[in-house]
This record gives sequence, C-alpha cells and structure tokens, in this order.
Amino acid sequence: MMQRIAVFLQRIRSRRRVSQLEDGDGTSFRLGEPQRSVALWMEGELAARRFSAHAILNELHVPVTAIGDAISQLHTQIRQADEDAQRERQQHGASDPSAASPDDTLLLNVGGHLMSVRRQHVTQGEGVEGTLLAALFGGCWEGRLVKDDSQRVAGKAASVGHLLDEVAKRDKGRHGFWVKLMMTPLDKDAADSSRADGVPTGSLTNSRTEAAAALKAMEAIVKAFAKEKARLERQLRAANTRRDNLDKEIQAVEPFLLPLSGGDAIRSVEVCGQLTSTTQSTVDEMGDIALANRFDLWSSSRAVEVVDPDHIGRMVDYYRRKRLGASPADMAAVLTMASETDQAPFDVNAAMYGIAKTDTPTPQASVAPRTGTLPSSGWGGYLSAAAAGGGNGGGATVRQRQEGSSSSQRQPANRSTVGRRTGTSPSYGYRYEVVQEGTGRVPTDNDTVEIDWIWWNDAFDGQEKKLR
Repeated sequence: MMQRIAVFLQRIRSRRRVSQLEDGDGTSFRLGEPQRSVALWMEGELAARRFSAHAILNELHVPVTAIGDAISQLHTQIRQADEDAQRERQQHGASDPSAASPDDTLLLNVGGHLMSVRRQHVTQGEGVEGTLLAALFGGCWEGRLVKDDSQRVAGKAASVGHLLDEVAKRDKGRHGFWVKLMMTPLDKDAADSSRADGVPTGSLTNSRTEAAAALKAMEAIVKAFAKEKARLERQLRAANTRRDNLDKEIQAVEPFLLPLSGGDAIRSVEVCGQLTSTTQSTVDEMGDIALANRFDLWSSSRAVEVVDPDHIGRMVDYYRRKRLGASPADMAAVLTMASETDQAPFDVNAAMYGIAKTDTPTPQASVAPRTGTLPSSGWGGYLSAAAAGGGNGGGATVRQRQEGSSSSQRQPANRSTVGRRTGTSPSYGYRYEVVQEGTGRVPTDNDTVEIDWIWWNDAFDGQEKKLR
C-alpha cells in the first residue's frame, strides 16, 4: 500500500511541471482542485506513516540486529576457543588441576634418591609461576608423570635438588641446562589490558530539536556496543592465547610424561651402592652401546662396583639431554669435569660404555697408559689379557706385573683390577698398565682369561727361568 501511494505521488509531482495529466488514450487535461486535495492528503499520510514508531523501528531493525549478532558471535568464538583447549587437554591425558592442592606433598624418585617437597615450592612464587617446572607439578599432568613402583615421581637427581635449592638463581654451571629448561616461562600475557580499543567519543545529543532524546538513546546504544565489543574481543584474544600457550605447554612437558600408548618403565642400576635410575625412553635413546646394555640386560643381576657413580650419572644425563633436544654445548657440559685430572679417567669410563666426545680425540689416542697397584702375591712377570670384555672378545689389553709362582695356567679375571678406570689404586698390591682400551662389557667373577707361561731350568745355577 505504501509503495502504491509513493508511486502515485511521484507521478503527480512529475506531471505538475506541465500541470496536465494524460489518460489512457493520450487525451490531456489539467489537474483540478479535487485532485490536488487528494494528492496532498496522500502525501501527508505517507509522511505520517514514514515517521511512525513502527516505521522507525523497521528501519532500525537491520542495524540493531547486526549489533546483537556481532556480540553473540564473539561469545560463541570465546566459548569455542575454551572448549577446543579443554578437548586438547583431554586428548593428551591432562587431569583436573583443581584437584591438586598447593599443600600437597610430592614424593620424588630423583635418579634413585627419594625426596619429598611441597607442591607450592615448585609451582608458586616469583620466578617459578608460568614455567615448565610449575606446569609439570601443577596437577594438570599428575596422571601422566613417570612414577616408580612406589608411585614416586621420577626425575634427575642432582638437577632436581639443585632446582629446589636455587630455583630462582638461574645457575650457569653443570646443571644450567636443566635450570634454564625448567625455569623457562611458557605463557605470554593472556589479557592485553594495556591495549586501548576504539570507543566513540563524539556526542550526537548537541541538537536541541525534538530528535535529541532519540539521538541520545542511539548514542548510548552505540557506545555500549563499542565497549562490550572491545571487552569481548580482549576475552577472545585471551582465550586464543591460552589455547596457544597450551600447545606450547604440551610440547614442553611431553618428553617428561608417560606415553599415551603405554608406560615408560623406570630402569635402575646399582653403582657402588647407589641407585641410578632413568626411564626406558632415555635408555632407548642410547642405542646399542654398553651403557644401554647395563640398564637393559644386567640392571637387576649385576651391580657396578668399580665405576664412580657420578660418571654413570653424567653419561645417563648426556642421553637424557639428547632426547630432549639439547644443544651440543649443553650436552657437552655434562661430559666436562672440573679438572684435567678428573677428566682423563672420566673419558676412559665414557669410552668404555660407548660414549665418545666428538670434539676431542678418541680415548685410545688421547689417554696415556695408566698404571696402578694390584694385589701382591709373589709372582714375577707380566700378564697380558683381554680385560673389559671378559675373555678375548673386545676387551682392553692389561699388562700386569706379578711376583711369585703359578699354580694354574687359567686365572679368573679380577673385576677390581681390570674394571677400575679411575686410575686410583685398589688395596691389593699388583702393578698393572692398561695398554689398549676395550669396548666390551665389564668382566665378572665367572669370566676367565688365557695365560701362557713358559719356564725351564738350566745347568748353571739350577734356578727356574721364565719367559715373559
């Protein structure tokens, strides 16, 4: 109806220029007074309808609906981002962090040493919050932490102790890699509150006309919309940031957690009365070397009695760092001793277990022959035997000075004589010299070596002669 009136009035206005109207057969006539009255009435009716409340609301319906849709869409995006983050946590086996209390006592098995610590000490406080250390022990990944049979969380002994003592000092020494790794912040600010979002500042209510009230209402709506839109956009950025930080957190904690497909067994070996522990994934990282065999094949049946526990711990730490993608410098740091005196025997032990530093000559070329004291018994002569391999297979060649006479041509290999790689003197008395480093396993009490003795008597003094 309104459209028909508008068309009719438009025709009247266009014809007023000639003051004539034409009928259907082309006959023209002048517009009379009655027609003018009808036209004026219809024009007034159209104006009344155009500025009626219903017509105005119809005009405002589309932009107002767009405002509501924009706010609703932002709410949906925020909810979707949070739901995506929660779904990703569940897919990676995360727990509900609300179930964890800052006062909980965490039981730790750090490299074989049993420790305990309050959760708040490793998750709260300046320099700790938002770090990998806090993420690991905050409660979210409680169900996937690697634990031993006593449900103690497994960790690196010396490094964890160092973190607990100097968690905020960012040490740069031997444990610097672990301090730097564990204390690296994972999150960036979730809410960018400093950013000023544009909100209209001009006023539409300066007019003194009757439309001022309407304009004031519209201005309030526009400003409220701009403010709410800015607030929701900040929340959306925060939700997206939380989701991005969750991806970073999962990537950072994943190497320390149990695989989703199954458990990561704790491997332990006794070294001079001390227990050294690590995970199977770290042992797998070692490959087919003697150190891996020590954990995989002989961890429960044989203890290491002749190697410094610190040396074994450093070797394990080397492969643990390698598995976590440490830099060559961070990996080399754990293989570097405090002095040259300590470095030489460590290099020997490292080579014996299959670890060769790529930035130094091989141990066979760099380590000078070492001498020591072995048990004394009255023999006179030297024994050359395959030591590290238990027999002739892949062992070191050891020349041993003996004093006395032989009662057997097959002597058992002595672990305390051939396995000692630190250069210290056992409490027995024999002199020995390592001529060539071996690559085989450490011999046991049941291993034997072949010894050839040749002797004869002559007619001069009747003394027994020995060929060595």
